[in-house]
This record gives sequence, C-alpha cells and structure tokens, in this order.
Amino acid sequence: MTKKHRVRVLLGLITAIALPAQAVYLNPQGTGQALVFPYYSVNANQSTLISVVNTKNVAKVMRVRFREGYNAREVIDFNLVLGPHDAWTATVFALQQADGASVLTRDSSCTAPDKPLWTAPLPGGGYRQQFFSYAYEGAQRDSGPTAITRTREGYVEVIEMAELRGALAAASSPQTLNCTPFQQIPPYSADLLPPGGGLYGNFAIVDVASGTLFGGAATAIDDFSPDMLFNDFGTPITLALASSRTGEVDAKVPFDGGYATLTYRSLGYPGLDGPNAISALLMADSVFGSMSREASVGSHTEWVLTSPTKLFYTDNQLLAVELGDPGAVAPFEKTFGEGGVPGSCVSYRAGGFDREGRPVAFATDPPGAAGPGALPQHALCYATNIVHFSELSAEGATPLLGSRLGSKLWNPSPATETANVRLQLGTGESGTVRNVLPAGSRGPALRGLPVIGFEAVRYVNGNISPGVLANYTMATPLRTNAACVDAAGAEIDCPSQ
Repeated sequence: MTKKHRVRVLLGLITAIALPAQAVYLNPQGTGQALVFPYYSVNANQSTLISVVNTKNVAKVMRVRFREGYNAREVIDFNLVLGPHDAWTATVFALQQADGASVLTRDSSCTAPDKPLWTAPLPGGGYRQQFFSYAYEGAQRDSGPTAITRTREGYVEVIEMAELRGALAAASSPQTLNCTPFQQIPPYSADLLPPGGGLYGNFAIVDVASGTLFGGAATAIDDFSPDMLFNDFGTPITLALASSRTGEVDAKVPFDGGYATLTYRSLGYPGLDGPNAISALLMADSVFGSMSREASVGSHTEWVLTSPTKLFYTDNQLLAVELGDPGAVAPFEKTFGEGGVPGSCVSYRAGGFDREGRPVAFATDPPGAAGPGALPQHALCYATNIVHFSELSAEGATPLLGSRLGSKLWNPSPATETANVRLQLGTGESGTVRNVLPAGSRGPALRGLPVIGFEAVRYVNGNISPGVLANYTMATPLRTNAACVDAAGAEIDCPSQ
C-alpha cells in the first residue's frame, strides 16, 4: 500500500470514529450483516446442508469460517462473493467415518482461495475441500483431541466485509463472472463500500439412509459494522470486530419485549472491541425447551447449545496465557485446558415440570460411573455442546446426533418420559455464585452465558406397515430469558425502551 493510500485508510478510520456508531442487534426478521449457524455435523452418517442468501440488489463479499466444536479453532475459512440476489449452497460431509469433514459446493459463486485450488473436483462436478487440523495441532495444540476427526462437528460464521460496485460488482455478475479479481482485493479499492446487510442463512442436518432432517435458520446479527472490514493489518475477520467507536461498542439487547442499548469497552485485545457486545445479545440466564424419551414411540431429544463468542474469553492463545494456566475472562471461569481438562466447563442447573405441572428433578450418575477423568455431566464444556436426554452413558456419542460433545441429562425424579425443561446457565462450580458478563460503560451486568441453539427430536414408528420403519424429526429454536444484576450479583430490573 502506498503512503497516499495508507493516509486515505487512516482518514477513513478517524472519520468512522468521529461518527456515532449504530448498535449491533439480533434482527428478528432473520437478515443481517453477520450470520451464525449453530451446528454442523457429519457424525452418525449425517451431512449438513448450508445456504447463504443475499436479498439485496447489490453484490457483496463476506468471510465464511467453519469452527470445530471443542475450542472453536477454525478448520477452514475463505472469502465468498455473492452477486445481487445471489445464493450460495454447500454440503458438509465425510467420505468415511474415520475421516474429517469436507465442504463440497457445486455453486458458481466466487471464492478466495478460488475453488479450482481446492481438493480435486468430484465426479459429477463440484469442488471439495477437506477441513484442516493446523489450528489445534503441533505448536497450536490445546488440550482437546488432535485427530482430524475433531473437524466432524462444530459451527459456522459468515460475516459481510463489504458491498461491491464498479469492476468488482461486474465480476460477480453471472453474465460476466470472473473470479480472478477477488483473489487479492486491495483493502483501499474504490470498488469497496461499507457492508449493508440483507443476508440470511439456513441449515439442514440430513441422514439420507434413515430419512431424518433437522433444519433451522442462522442467527442474524445486524448493524455489525458501519465500516468496511477489509484490512491489510493482519486483523482476522471475526465476531470480535463488531462496530465500535474509540474502543467502545453498543449493543441493542432485548428485554421482556423491549430493548435497551448497552455500551461495552474492549476486552483488551488490540483492535478487537466487539466480543462483549455480541455476547450481550446472546446472554441467556436460562434456556427452556422440551424433552421426550418415550419407549412406545422410540423418541429421543437433544439440545444443541453453541457459544459463538466463548473463544474470546477462554482460548489461551487469544488470552496470551500458557496452555493450562488460568486467565479466563468473565462470564466464563476457566481457560480451555486449564488444569489439564480437555475443555472449559461451566455448570448448569437442570429442572423441569411434567405435562401436569409437577416438578421434575434430574440427578447425575453415581460418582465414577462415567470413568476416571470424565468431565462433569451437568456442564457446558465446549464451544458447541449437545445436551442429550437419555439413560445411555454420559461418555461416547450421543444417541441422536452422534455428537462427541455431549452432556448427559437424565435420571428424572419422579420418573417421566416427557417434560418441559429449564437449564439455569452459569451456576458456577459452587452452585451458588452465578456467571456474569460485567457491565460496560452503560447498562447493567448480565447473568448467564451467551448461547444460541435448537432442540432436535426424533420419533420412530415401526408399525406404519409390515417391514417399513418410519422416522419423524423436528427441530425448533430453544427459548431463553435475560437477567440483569448489579455489581454485587443481585438481580435487578432490566432497562427497557
């Protein structure tokens, strides 16, 4: 970059700082500048279908990043270009059960690196790229598994970096499609404009052989940044880059049908001011849903709970602490791998009511039942967690999604096959002191943990006709509530506008 161009970029940054920033918020209409898909999986013979749609009449470039579920280390990332009203579709799959995941697309939309540089094209067309293990092995190793199979489940981020005009916009058009200009876009290009939102995404976890599908929509974060996110300073494009001004960032947080604007300061990572604001949007004091484990209909229930910002508070590399050392940032308690544990665990307290409104309690297995060194049962230990309602072992794959990131929740008392369940998040090791996202420069502290997720249910019908087995599946969003606390941790009324 020439001195003249650097001055232009710096002047743009100064102007952006001087102007009032918009507050990030969860768009209830489902579109935004940033999308978070709560789960992908290739376990249990499943594949995951991903789609990203541009609803605007303008071309866009975005960063797509797949993160594995243990510690949210990236397993692949690339730029994606969508023309006006364009869509991108892809499939996450594995060739064999012992393989890692791969992404396959037959879509013509441009990527950088360019698709021809991916793994050799598949028969019948399309391009495949295997996921990578570089971010968690060798010098990057954490306390989690190091095998390529760690890439088989996780979650996905899509963050719009800029809208396009001029020659770049023309290159994205189906009539004049040319992916070469997108392989190295100068961050000071006059054809780059600030992001404008209007993206939405869907996912579907499919098992073709058994005829099951769990689908849903990506969480949409809007007004993520008023500025282009291209840079030549080496700053990664992540959820930490939410819009900011002079080290502060606003978040429009929903409370009881209203909302309030909360302001946060940087966590201390140079140039990364957004984690607290995004966490505030996702904070849940409790999560609500249903469970069914009925032998007569062969039902299973599992909850997917993903913390898309957890890495900024618990990953030793981002925190600049030695692996295994303390140093986690609230609302989380421990770094990933602290004390040699292959996780960063935060306890939850479970309870519920049966269909008649009678209280139901859940107990852990007897001490030692899960084997030496096992993680606590009633805890969220990973970036992505699968809470499964089953009498099956707490260790091993979960019965429905085949996840290795499971947290068993069973032994209901009194015994029941169905219940409405509440998980009170962030109860702490003692069970008395709750986890709290500290207050920023404006607004209260928030209790709980930042999560997104859904409830997956399968019913099996073996009597539809002789020799025919039918599966029925459903996926619904989990419900959450917010709780505001003062500096001492006592609950207070949440502000609402």
